[in-house]
Amino acid sequence: MRRRDTFKLSLLAAAQAPGRAGTPRGPRQYKWMPKLSENMPDCEISSLKWLRQLGCTTVIFQGTDAVDGGKKGYWTKEDLLPHKRNCESLGMVMESAMIPIGFYRKALLGAAGRDQEIENVCRTIKATSDAGVRMMEWRFWPDFYWDGRVGYYFVEGRGGATYKANDYSKIANAPVFPEIGEVSEEEGWKRFLYFAKPVVEAAERAGVRLSMHPCDPPHRNLRGATRIFSHPDGLRRFLKEVPSKANGVTFCQGTITEMGVDVFAEIKYFVKLNRVNLVHFRTVRGVVPHYTEVFIDEGDIDMVQAMKVWKDAGYMGPMVSDHTPKMEGDTPWGHIGRAFSHGFMRAAVQAVNTL
Repeated sequence: MRRRDTFKLSLLAAAQAPGRAGTPRGPRQYKWMPKLSENMPDCEISSLKWLRQLGCTTVIFQGTDAVDGGKKGYWTKEDLLPHKRNCESLGMVMESAMIPIGFYRKALLGAAGRDQEIENVCRTIKATSDAGVRMMEWRFWPDFYWDGRVGYYFVEGRGGATYKANDYSKIANAPVFPEIGEVSEEEGWKRFLYFAKPVVEAAERAGVRLSMHPCDPPHRNLRGATRIFSHPDGLRRFLKEVPSKANGVTFCQGTITEMGVDVFAEIKYFVKLNRVNLVHFRTVRGVVPHYTEVFIDEGDIDMVQAMKVWKDAGYMGPMVSDHTPKMEGDTPWGHIGRAFSHGFMRAAVQAVNTL
């Protein structure tokens, strides 16, 4: 046997030897690993297979509007179980389910009929717990729109990708929404606390954690309506006004970056309180009144450093990448863009485990 062939065989043997580099050992174990996932538009098997192929075992069920197939205005245990069982069939756990905002639109407006909505939301929380899901995400701002009505528009980005941007000047002089009217800060808090206190009590009884998403876009006032969660101070007040262990926040890193605050300091603050239930790991360029949602590797924030802040703070909960630019050949939901963001997120976790 030639000397060169002998050398090749030696390398192959070394790679296959127990305990040596290159040996197949199954999933790699890291010193620190949050529950990496993605916001899911549904829990259909095909969607869940995509998520499982990314390496995820945790499901964040965001697109829950269709769970109430009978349009009752609330969920039963039987409504949610088929979605949960789809997750389990692929070895995944439904970590969180979104409370549909359609369940409490009267409460957002402080309108007649909100007491029935509160009862329905409490019933939904109980049903979710009975189905074995222990976290629910919610949002609370009356002008729940994602288009030009609140200053959003599209711009061309890297390689012709489509970015979503927001510019307050586009709607600064727009009239109030006739269906909403003017809402003062005092009125906003009054409506919210009327709704939140019984809902959080229901969550305590059911053993469910609630996770509040900050206002997006985070303008302090939009067309006459004050947005009470447009700054971390609003989230801080919320946790003081409703001081329950069932209460927490969705730390949307993109939205909080848009607020123009020290996002790393805010991460440390809320994790230290043990009140971060879910992380949206994304970045933007700019802050209010004008910002653009860009790819995860080209925003204003050093995202590897951001991941290190999460690691050093000791956060171990669920984390998703969330918003992504629209890429060539992508689906309406953004499977390609989200896969890119998720890959970056996983690489960042690996990187900070070596620091």
